[in-house]
Amino acid sequence: MSSIFTRFLCHPGRVGAFCASSRALAVEMTRSIGMGSARTVVELGPGTGAITREIIPRLNKGSDFIAVELDPELAESLHGRFPRARICCGCASHLPRILEQENKEAADVILSGLPWAIFPEKLQDEILEGVLAGLAPGGRFATFAYIQGVMLPAGIRFRRRLENLFSEVETSRIVWRNLPPAFVYRCKK
Repeated sequence: MSSIFTRFLCHPGRVGAFCASSRALAVEMTRSIGMGSARTVVELGPGTGAITREIIPRLNKGSDFIAVELDPELAESLHGRFPRARICCGCASHLPRILEQENKEAADVILSGLPWAIFPEKLQDEILEGVLAGLAPGGRFATFAYIQGVMLPAGIRFRRRLENLFSEVETSRIVWRNLPPAFVYRCKK
């Protein structure tokens, strides 16, 4: 299995962290997002599966879970570890097409572990457009940001993007037991 640190060293422009998200952050990502009633749940950028491990036990028996990972090596390593998940190797900006290929109209919940801060604005917009197009009306979207970037111009612009696209945007408490500390954006379509 490839470590997130190894993937970070190999692809620093695609992998935004040198260590996986902590369990504390993963729990915060899945809290208060509507997992219990969701029929279709999507995770964007599962990486090594740190958040995936918290998603799976919270799924309904009949719900579908699709994980979209760009890195083929990471996607392959997720296949055997998470048989409950349908792992799709592809770009998060293609989410509507991926949902269509999986015979899903829309997702009720989308969680993202994507490294927004390293993406150019154009790619951020493409992915967020894909999230909106793939999210059911009233659906929920959760992603996280590291606290050191929240007051930087890029962090402020990202927050504004979320506020312009979603009807509600909330932030969680700071998860100090993560390296680096982070918080979760919870958004509603």
